[in-house]
Amino acid sequence: MRYVIGRTAPVLGGLDSFFDDFFSDVSTRKYPPVDIYETADAYTIELEVAGYSDDDIKITVKDGVITIASDPSWKERLRKRMEARKLIASEISLPEFSRSFSLPEDSDQAGITADSGNGILTITIPRVRKAEPGRIEVKIGK
Repeated sequence: MRYVIGRTAPVLGGLDSFFDDFFSDVSTRKYPPVDIYETADAYTIELEVAGYSDDDIKITVKDGVITIASDPSWKERLRKRMEARKLIASEISLPEFSRSFSLPEDSDQAGITADSGNGILTITIPRVRKAEPGRIEVKIGK
């Protein structure tokens, strides 16, 4: 599985934000980190998405590329949730994000599944099994 598009987050502008992002602590990232692995049967992408609900994340597949992104309506839901609270301190960052990966040729795009639990979104991409070359016996007659 090839990593296609880096990570996207809202552009804050200026060189200062570049250095802040580059030298920042892992806990202040503006995108969810991923682990990608493969088995004989499937490819798996795991994203760290603690704080996001299942409705906050959208997964799409187009032209052999899988994209995992925060849902466009997520920001409005977050704003409403924050307005309902009397905020004393705010250190939890749940930024907009988008991560994209090129799918391997042997992936079964129609069979992709996703599950979330304990702050991890797990996307399973089944592999298409190729027919093993072998000997086929053809019988003549009935």
